[in-house]
Amino acid sequence: MKAKRAALYLRVSTNEQDTGAQERALREYVRRRGWKLHKTYRDQGMSGASSKRPALNELLKDCRRGSVDVLVVWKFDRFARSLNALISGLETCRSLGSTLSR
Repeated sequence: MKAKRAALYLRVSTNEQDTGAQERALREYVRRRGWKLHKTYRDQGMSGASSKRPALNELLKDCRRGSVDVLVVWKFDRFARSLNALISGLETCRSLGSTLSR
């Protein structure tokens, strides 16, 4: 069976914060499941309410290209700050053949 291609999405709200703890935990999560890490996407100092998040936009572009099977986030609020945005993001992932995991 082919290993799933996983993408990590990391986000912190301020430039003073660090994504290191998120990344370490998510890399271990991917490793334990036997998935292959495709790429790590980081939005540093970006509000989750903003629709202008370069790394998230790049990640969704890669999902559209079929490069990612599963998107892994630390917590859902790293991906989306409102229920509507989360549902929309989940639907986008589903329609592109990717899943969202936390």
